[in-house]
Amino acid sequence: MKVTRIRNTSEEKFIEEYLIANKPVIVTDAMENWDINRFRPEQLKIDFGSQKVQVYNDLFDLQNIVSLEKYIDKNFFRDESEGAAKQYIRWYTKLKEVEFYWSDEVFKELKNSWGHPYFIPSTNLIIPSNNEAEERHINEYHYPYKGLFISGRGSRTRLHKDPFMSNAVLCQFYGEKEIFLYSPDKEKDVMNKGKFVDVKNPDHSNFPSFKSIEPDYEDKLSPGEIILFPSGWFHDVTCLTDSVSITWNFVHESQIDRIVKHLENNPEDDQLEIVKYFLKNEVPENINAKELIDFFQNKFSVNI
Repeated sequence: MKVTRIRNTSEEKFIEEYLIANKPVIVTDAMENWDINRFRPEQLKIDFGSQKVQVYNDLFDLQNIVSLEKYIDKNFFRDESEGAAKQYIRWYTKLKEVEFYWSDEVFKELKNSWGHPYFIPSTNLIIPSNNEAEERHINEYHYPYKGLFISGRGSRTRLHKDPFMSNAVLCQFYGEKEIFLYSPDKEKDVMNKGKFVDVKNPDHSNFPSFKSIEPDYEDKLSPGEIILFPSGWFHDVTCLTDSVSITWNFVHESQIDRIVKHLENNPEDDQLEIVKYFLKNEVPENINAKELIDFFQNKFSVNI
């Protein structure tokens, strides 16, 4: 089944019908006024070619740090005889207190070339926190896992779900991506002892029930489209062509029950380091999962 495509929506409708309902969606008209040409690989190479970037494999393992120019020259515009790219750039803005090859300065230079999608809430957020209803526009502000994906044809992100029940957004600037989506209720079919099935080459001995299910959605993401991967949804993404995208994650206050339950069930989650970083102005650095739950429940006056 194809992902629902919409346009001319509203923030209220998006929250009610997709965030709260926890349903994937593709919005087709939110990038129309952006300078998409600024994100073409040729232009990125001119503007930022000497910058060092983070190169990963299909299982999120960091493989190398190289210049953007070197990656594009090696992995873009390949003909069929050269085969597919095996690795891709995940060029994140700062998401924890370590020195690294972050992309913050690049995003500062690009901030006027794109904008906050009109339908995605920029207030009433849990992560990143926005005290006093300050707006958090994605092209200007830090969000978890905000980054550029710069990917040669054939590179892939294997099946996964995003950390701490956050939503992921993917804006497609250049090229096409093939996407498979599995709903959270298929977890027992696609996961085993913390490992995810390879949907394109499944090991049925370790994932015996996978052969009896189908993806809930199978689709292609084209330039100018934005997809929401809602909290808990499993997704597998392959670049059908050379590709440039921007991604980020967030948790809206309407989803507080999900993050609280995640913290209750996963108090040792190593990605809580990222949560704490984006709450650093409100919680102590050494806060534990139970204390985070108390913080969220008190702040949002809920009793889960």
